Amino acid sequence: MTTVAEHYDKLLAEHYSRMFGDHDAKVAEQRALLERLGLRPEGASGAIDLGCGSGFQSLALAQLGFTVTAVDTSDKLLAELASRRGQLAVDVVRADLLEALERPGPPFALAVCMGDTLPHLGSKADVERMFAGCARRLEPGGRLALTFRDLTRELEGVDRFIPVHDSADVIMTCFLEYEPDTVKVHDLVHTRGREDGRWRLSASSYRKLRLSADWVCDRLEAAGFRVLHREVARGLVTLLARSGADVGGDTNTGSEPCGGG
Repeated sequence: MTTVAEHYDKLLAEHYSRMFGDHDAKVAEQRALLERLGLRPEGASGAIDLGCGSGFQSLALAQLGFTVTAVDTSDKLLAELASRRGQLAVDVVRADLLEALERPGPPFALAVCMGDTLPHLGSKADVERMFAGCARRLEPGGRLALTFRDLTRELEGVDRFIPVHDSADVIMTCFLEYEPDTVKVHDLVHTRGREDGRWRLSASSYRKLRLSADWVCDRLEAAGFRVLHREVARGLVTLLARSGADVGGDTNTGSEPCGGG
């Protein structure tokens, strides 16, 4: 079983962006989500994108006017982001997410950990450590936006085989194997050779955490955040929280309170 970083370096980073279709369309989708959550900068505002990948959220944030620090462990994905940023204010940083939050620097107005990055952390203790790090690095009243897949409900039988991408030259499938606190994700990538047209299989596996929306909300509040917005759609959880002081005047922008079902 490889680590998340090894899995991306060995297999997934090369094919990551193709899983989501058109890159610009995905950036536009994420910008629309950020705008719906009310995440626009006020003056010169810094944002940190934790687990930025190839930049779907980083580029959307920069388009909205944030100065973005984009953090990831994958050289390939950071290079792709750097090639796409143009004149946008995006600084790419190769670092572990937890280490990046421990580095000194000015406070951020916004932190995001989106896509499905949160379950990639090594343990629930690391999730709590990340929330504590965000609380330290955000300015009073700063916001934290999260999206992640709730893997607490187990798929059964052939439903555990999930088609990810298919094209003339690449077919991607993942298989899920459930454990009490984690899911083993087995990524299978078939690629067609340009010279001989033969299909070749590459495979790698790693673990993801099984995190429920209730547990994450509880841990956010324990870290000093107030959850302002919570929604769950097709298994994807979206949360927006505010840190520290100045939370008393906010109203919930979503359809569920933190303790909702």
